[in-house]
Amino acid sequence: MQRGAFGGRLAHAFSLANPPTLISRTVGSCLLAVTELRYDETNYGFSTPIAPEEAYLIGLQLRSARHYELWLNGQSVAIGPFEKGKTCFFDLTCNPIVYCSDPFHSVHFYVPFRALSEAGNELGLEVRALRYRSGEFIDDPVIRHLANCLIPSLHAGNHVNQTFVDHMLLAMRSHLVRTYGGARQVKPAPQYGLAPWQEKRVKELIAEHLCDGISLAELADNCGLSLSYLARGFKRNTGATPHQWFMTKRLELAIKLMRDPDLSLADVALSTGFADQCHFTRMFSAKIGVSPGAWRAGRAGHARWAKGQKSSVSREPAINDFAPQVSEVS
Repeated sequence: MQRGAFGGRLAHAFSLANPPTLISRTVGSCLLAVTELRYDETNYGFSTPIAPEEAYLIGLQLRSARHYELWLNGQSVAIGPFEKGKTCFFDLTCNPIVYCSDPFHSVHFYVPFRALSEAGNELGLEVRALRYRSGEFIDDPVIRHLANCLIPSLHAGNHVNQTFVDHMLLAMRSHLVRTYGGARQVKPAPQYGLAPWQEKRVKELIAEHLCDGISLAELADNCGLSLSYLARGFKRNTGATPHQWFMTKRLELAIKLMRDPDLSLADVALSTGFADQCHFTRMFSAKIGVSPGAWRAGRAGHARWAKGQKSSVSREPAINDFAPQVSEVS
């Protein structure tokens, strides 16, 4: 049975069903999650109580509202209208109940206090309760950007890149600890990289799962490390996060396959784990600087030119003839 105010359990409090939800798990087995809630009619009314637990909901509002009320432990909390892009914190030990008369659309991060404490231990910080003013909607650009980055993944169905989701939810946790946790440095955070065997293992696992993806938690488990230590250590060794390395290798495989003229771009996309040709084209163009079709056309044009020369010409158009090399993918 699900525990925690995310997914169907959170949606049940708002009489909604099957909300888009992403979940990650820390090395200490703490769940982190993000859930999208949407109601497009007016006069929604009251939410129902959520079982109390030592956890927070951090809600980013994707739609403005004029009429919104909040109760904590049965007491009304002063609250005013809020604008799209604002964030509010909810302590789930305080039995939050809301009243909405306007349509609403929001993304809620579920973060147990134990996950915050775990992050503090990894960072050498002593974490206390999050510091915020109850009922206040604030402008936090980090939370806003993290949520907006996750929205496409919330609607990606079976094509979710779990490594990316893990990175985003860990980044959210670290941001909360450092910005709102009242954290006090108790010991310096370790600055070591990965051991050679750990780096090799991560690269092997990424190569084995280019098409289906692999979670950051699985990479960390295989190296006997925490998620945050793995991410920091891998970047210290290679200059890239595991997700950046993953995307680099996925694009390198796509380029290798595109050298086969019998493979359509749709086939290349599906063979390299992209959701469809549009997703592949968008990612390729953003990172390489030209579309897959333009890259392939450039290569074909060079081949025709080389064939007409008396002397052999072996060099085909390189990626950096168009844009930065694939190894620079971020």
